[in-house]
Amino acid sequence: MTDNAPKPSKPLPEKKYCLRSESNGDDIVLFFDSVEGLPDGCVEKEGTETEDLLLVIEGMEAPKNCPALREGAVYTICRVIGDIEVDVAGIHCKQLLHRAGTRHHWLISVGWARMPLALILDAWLGGVPVGWRALNPLYRPSWIEACMKLAASRNWRQVLVTERVVLSVTGLQAIDDFYCHLGEALFGDWGYAGNSNLDAFEEVLRANQPERILFCIPDEAGFDAFLARTTGRPDYATVFKQIVIEAGARLSTAC
Repeated sequence: MTDNAPKPSKPLPEKKYCLRSESNGDDIVLFFDSVEGLPDGCVEKEGTETEDLLLVIEGMEAPKNCPALREGAVYTICRVIGDIEVDVAGIHCKQLLHRAGTRHHWLISVGWARMPLALILDAWLGGVPVGWRALNPLYRPSWIEACMKLAASRNWRQVLVTERVVLSVTGLQAIDDFYCHLGEALFGDWGYAGNSNLDAFEEVLRANQPERILFCIPDEAGFDAFLARTTGRPDYATVFKQIVIEAGARLSTAC
């Protein structure tokens, strides 16, 4: 475990999730314990809504003088981690089917969902020893996003675990693999080095004492070919190296 591990700025609240209304002028936020019924994988915002799902919310109490969820309204479901709220799904409430105390059954449609993100954050906070390499590649974007959420709360500043970063692409299959590897090599298990794009990498690098860092590329030809193949950009490796040098870090192929 490194100093970049998830450390909420205040103790975790009793409620792990919240619902935030997306209606104009409606600033109601409702907290609750758990949610069941959301898609297990990712549903993209640009895709078609997933219709007629059964959603079960446990432990939700509406504040005094405030309504509970409204039929026809759109809400964002967030995972609460200290002061951080991580969006994990967007839902459209169609019909309240049943309510028993603080347990609610709703018929909903889902506009988008990123439940793997919530699963990863829950695992981290629970001390589960899981790394990105052990998970299905479908988890890579969610892993990077989880790392990004934690790093963003610190203005991208993270604790370096080494000043000599070996950039080996052996065993990597996609550009998301590379950025997971890069974040881990720089900052440890939950390290973030960019959301699979060069602008984000440069912003993170400049925020973390780049003059201390030596990037070592043991197989430059293989490195260049991998980045060109996985991004579709023949100049990607050249631009990456240029960012490293211009930020004040060092670059070497003598590894």
